Amino acid sequence: MSMWRQLGCGCVLAAVLSAAVVARADEQEPTERARAILKLLTERKYGEFVATGDATVRAGFSAEQAAQVWAGLQLKLGPYQAEQSIKTSKLEGHDLVDIVCRFERGTCTLRVTLDAQRRMAGFFCMAVNPTLSYEPPDYVDQDSFSEERVTVSAGEFPLAGTLTLPAKKGPHPALVLVHGSGPHDEDETVGANKPFRDLAWGLASRGVAVLRYVKRTKAHPLAKKAAEWTLAAETIDDAVAAAQLLREHAAIDARRVFVAGHSLGGMAAPFIAQRDEQLAGIIIMAGNARSILDLLEEQTEYIARLDGQYNAEERAAVEKLKDAVALIRAGRVGEITEPVLGVPAAYWSHLHSLDQVGAAAKLKLPILILQGGRDYQVTPADFELWKKRIGQRQNVEMKLYNKLNHLFIAGEGKPTPEDYQQSGHVSAQVITDIAEWIKAH
Repeated sequence: MSMWRQLGCGCVLAAVLSAAVVARADEQEPTERARAILKLLTERKYGEFVATGDATVRAGFSAEQAAQVWAGLQLKLGPYQAEQSIKTSKLEGHDLVDIVCRFERGTCTLRVTLDAQRRMAGFFCMAVNPTLSYEPPDYVDQDSFSEERVTVSAGEFPLAGTLTLPAKKGPHPALVLVHGSGPHDEDETVGANKPFRDLAWGLASRGVAVLRYVKRTKAHPLAKKAAEWTLAAETIDDAVAAAQLLREHAAIDARRVFVAGHSLGGMAAPFIAQRDEQLAGIIIMAGNARSILDLLEEQTEYIARLDGQYNAEERAAVEKLKDAVALIRAGRVGEITEPVLGVPAAYWSHLHSLDQVGAAAKLKLPILILQGGRDYQVTPADFELWKKRIGQRQNVEMKLYNKLNHLFIAGEGKPTPEDYQQSGHVSAQVITDIAEWIKAH
């Protein structure tokens, strides 16, 4: 779970480091250099693509992995067609070149990071946007609500959002939706799914207003240096601002404003409530109770073993991650010289230092905790820890849905990242349970 990579979440390919060097590469303009690098990939010259990297890249990335990345993109989006747009920016002495690539069934934004010698220090898949038409689930009544555009602002980083309002006369109870990890749009689009739109339209059909907005790490990815992001800057500040926006809206009952956090947003929910004492309650949807480091290790090994084969390369990658995690646990972040899963170790250390369950235990407001039984990212083990620590408190209600995954979409069999590429909808039972719980409080 991170700002740039959603581990095993399927909506964003794993961040992949790579680089490029050709004759007189240091004299090329950043856009020209990035295009030359991308051309190697589109022409399937994977060995040349990897050989163009700096020493670190060449040591940690193979031609086979490059082939897997490109094949994975085309599996999701169809054959590559052309460059759609390109833009550059700078960060800490590097040129960042973002290329929007058009495929048969959507677009992908690829970021090429170039050092001063025009070697590529990073190659990231920033966003995958398949061309999909959204078909509302049966529980949505589109005649029962309307939507208006709003701006959520916690200061200098305004975020576009949508407020979904029941058609019946208010004032209405209202809910702020808080994203999981990754640079999300307002629908929290994951692969073929839009869980936040499901929640907004489903709950508004039942009389609850819902506010959803673009996450700061998507709208303003360079707002901070990579190592300086915290949970407050990434999530909490904007959620508090969103709740205040609702309280000031004429159609909203200011006494009944709630927050629902999903995944990382669920972890953040108790801290949001600590900051905003006017909240009527919080909903924790697949929020981890354990340390984020436990999840990193667990998810990485789970995915590595999914195909029934655990080869030497996969084993080495898992062990490398565990070594980095051990250093973070020991407070020796300074000894980690490379990003951990594409993210600075300082970010993981910050999340590891937080006690979300302890924060929730101090709250007196109503808390609803929801968990999917088929969730391999935040597992029922976290649900059991929530239950053990605070489940017996009078202000806490908990529900486990055996057939639902991390997005609260139903499925069968062993859960995999590919599940997210199958179009589905948030369970109607989850919509009903949230609506009834909000109205009861």
